[in-house]
Amino acid sequence: MAGVHDDTQCKVYGDDGVTQMKNQKGFPPVSQIANIIDGDNEAQKVWKDVQGTGLIPSNVKPKTADNSGGQSMGINMQGYDNKDDPDCWWSATACKKPKQKGLVEDIYSCPEPDTWGLTFDDGPNCSHNAFYDFLKKEKLKATLFYIGSYVVNVPYQAQRGLVDGHDICVHTWSHRYMTTLSNEQVFAELYYTARVIKKVIGVTPSCWRPPYGDTDDRVRAIAQGLGLRTILWEEDTDDWNIQPTGKEPTQKIDQNYQKIIDKANSESPIVLTHEVNQNTMDEFQKMYPKIKNAFKNVVPLTACQNISKPYPDSDISYPSFSDFTSGKIDASGLPDGNSIKVNPSAKYSPQELSKEKNGYGNPQSSSGSSGGSSSSGSGGENSAAGMRTPTSHLALAGVAAMALLTL
Repeated sequence: MAGVHDDTQCKVYGDDGVTQMKNQKGFPPVSQIANIIDGDNEAQKVWKDVQGTGLIPSNVKPKTADNSGGQSMGINMQGYDNKDDPDCWWSATACKKPKQKGLVEDIYSCPEPDTWGLTFDDGPNCSHNAFYDFLKKEKLKATLFYIGSYVVNVPYQAQRGLVDGHDICVHTWSHRYMTTLSNEQVFAELYYTARVIKKVIGVTPSCWRPPYGDTDDRVRAIAQGLGLRTILWEEDTDDWNIQPTGKEPTQKIDQNYQKIIDKANSESPIVLTHEVNQNTMDEFQKMYPKIKNAFKNVVPLTACQNISKPYPDSDISYPSFSDFTSGKIDASGLPDGNSIKVNPSAKYSPQELSKEKNGYGNPQSSSGSSGGSSSSGSGGENSAAGMRTPTSHLALAGVAAMALLTL
């Protein structure tokens, strides 16, 4: 992992391995909706295998996109049967327990009491060095949901996530409403993100989080066919909407955090927070002392769910909940910053979730709830009725820094 210092971290830099992948057309155009690349026989084979699992329901169709803010950057829920919710569509009803046979329940909370499940979406951020330094100083580990396009753009920042002992999950290639995409596009959004994580970071992820929480049984089935467990949340800070990049004053986001903190004695939520920009990272650092005082345990999802080996193809081992909360927070078998390198030849070979020996497919503990169609979260990424306005937190946050790094 080449050094990326604070004064150079958001400047353009090249990596020979990433350049080689680009020249070999190993991934779709960054930040655009992914499709299977012409001539990518490896992807076509995996897609055929996913279709062959029999998991993808034929009766769940793509949802109607609201394209007023950009292609598939919004969603129209008018006319959907919310009462029966045949598709287990989270955006409409917050459903987390699939209706279709063979699909596993989403994970959204921690079973142990007095626990905050620590997650950050929309990384890697080119300016996250100080934030990751803060996490290290406070002896915090998190589950990081990485966007494939960003992994390509800032590979060394992506590598740091693993080197520092966090666990890595998929957050799609281009951060769109997944239920509005075709089957093949859903596959490509997940497949190419997981593949670039394998080649850049060196591990095969077994977990993913849908942007905006937008998933249904069709999308879940395709993810499960790729060996990816769907992770949602019980509480939402709505931090992506913080001013000046968002619409809400800092005081409102403080209040969102405080509402979650006040539930410390009654919930053990997985909480949605972001590393999307400096404001969201600063906000967590500011609020963390209150979180720490209220919740006995602040843990990554590997500890929350007692998943010691989240990567099916790796011997990296993360501490159990009991080990983590007793102070043994470091994973074993991690690469160091000098040895980790981009490997364009690394083979990504996913298996259907139930066939994985390791990973998020069979956590030793349950999600901590019976699922269904209720949610205690609130804010910009939660369910709503009617038309979903295309208020993308990536658009509001501004991805100028990432655009500077586009290959």
